[in-house]
Amino acid sequence: MLAGWNIMHVRTEDMKRFIGVAIVTLVLAALIAALVFRLLPQAQAPQPQLPQSQTNPLPQVIPSLREWHGESGAFALESTSRIVLDTATGDQFAGAARLFAEDLSLITGHALPIISDSAAGQGDIFLSLATTEKVTEQALGDEGYSLTIAGAVTLRAHTTTGVFYGTRTILQMLLANATKAHLPRGSARDYPRYRERGFMLDVGRKYFPLSQLKEYVRAMSYFKLNDFHLHLNDNQLIVGIGPDWTTKYAAFRLSSPRFPGLAAKDGAYSRQDMRELQDFAKSYGVTITPEIDVPAHALALTQYRPDLASPSLDKSLLDLANPNTLPFVKSLWDEFLPWFDSKDVHIGADEYNALEGEAYRQFVNACDDYLRSKGYTVHAWGNLTPMTGTTPIHTDVVMDVWDTAFASASDLARQGYHVVNAIDTYLYIVPKAGVYNDYLDTKTLYEQWDPSIFDLRNPAQNLTRGDRQLLGAKFAVWNDKLGTLISDTDVAARVLAALPTVGGKFWGPPARDMTYAQFMEVARSVGQAPGLNLPAV
Repeated sequence: MLAGWNIMHVRTEDMKRFIGVAIVTLVLAALIAALVFRLLPQAQAPQPQLPQSQTNPLPQVIPSLREWHGESGAFALESTSRIVLDTATGDQFAGAARLFAEDLSLITGHALPIISDSAAGQGDIFLSLATTEKVTEQALGDEGYSLTIAGAVTLRAHTTTGVFYGTRTILQMLLANATKAHLPRGSARDYPRYRERGFMLDVGRKYFPLSQLKEYVRAMSYFKLNDFHLHLNDNQLIVGIGPDWTTKYAAFRLSSPRFPGLAAKDGAYSRQDMRELQDFAKSYGVTITPEIDVPAHALALTQYRPDLASPSLDKSLLDLANPNTLPFVKSLWDEFLPWFDSKDVHIGADEYNALEGEAYRQFVNACDDYLRSKGYTVHAWGNLTPMTGTTPIHTDVVMDVWDTAFASASDLARQGYHVVNAIDTYLYIVPKAGVYNDYLDTKTLYEQWDPSIFDLRNPAQNLTRGDRQLLGAKFAVWNDKLGTLISDTDVAARVLAALPTVGGKFWGPPARDMTYAQFMEVARSVGQAPGLNLPAV
């Protein structure tokens, strides 16, 4: 028996039909096998299956890109690569192109020529003006840029600053590449969350030569910081009212023949110095913001004009009851503010004696009235809480919140002030002083802080991310120990250690799921600005 068939019962005709079908089936199978054999490569061993092409992950740069869409493959710099300025844009980006070419040469050894053309070729880097007609380019703002990396690189922005920032990103991508010649293919849109991304340097207590100020511009711009705030006058911490107050250290760092004897003898800047610095800084997307600190921290002014010193308080305080004090301060602004391009001016206004709160409030408003009439926006160190009085300080004054005991960011925002996060706990560097931070705690900043946070222990002091009253943040170096105890290297080492973390946080959120240890590896790979010449480098 076979599968239930009874062979004896099969008819002869059925058997013939069954055998015929089987023969035809075997013949067809043989023909099909022969055909397949002929189509296949002969005498070839089976090949391993190639892996699927991978999408390029988010490039490791600082600050992290806000948007990235990776593709597969890489762009390669070649011996024929060029920097191409879009002919439709004219020479608007020529300066940024020259800086880019110089830095590329330092990093890669490639001396790319700069040409003008309407299109890019293979291996070229194309700089062009962004248009509002493209949806992807409408929200870039004044500092954002778009980047398309394929056979050529296309960098578009609405401004020279945007193009310059895009070139910083390209440089960092190249530095992160083992060959220094390849970029991951993909497209990016990058733009800052905050418009104020600052660094304040106390040049009042310690003089820095112009050449070093330029290097700080280069260092901060590499991480897309845009405001270099110069604290131009200050003095040693303890002055008092004793007869020796005229001999204690104080410095005013601007030199003008209109005020002979006011400029510090151990270093000051001329109008030409400030012109040179600002022209240099502009090409790097950085604004120079001047601060003449009044009515406290003003020993350099009271030594110059002893009649304006407070008669009963610390001699570093201006006498706000003296009718000649405000006109003198206005005369300083009249002389020195035209030296600066910025329409933002800092008046200091911190740590005045709390017993004079009402006079202080009226003085700040009088300063604001005068400067606003000349087209300036006034910034001040937040100091309202201890300075009680009946006069409300004008809400158009931008408040740098440096200590929650002196000003609450949340209260100021509710009252309508714009605020900048300059909180001392996290953002002050005071070298070798034993107070605040000797070096910034970059681990805490990276893991827990962002510009909306003024106190990690008290959420009531904080703002919400994206609060319209929050303009951004700045970190500061205060040279309380003066230039005799603090070297150029001391300051540079601390600033350079802080820049990657604060630059990344001031621009926007860090890369998702990146640990602090991984971030520090990225910081090491991108390094500092190419060719930076600071003492700590």
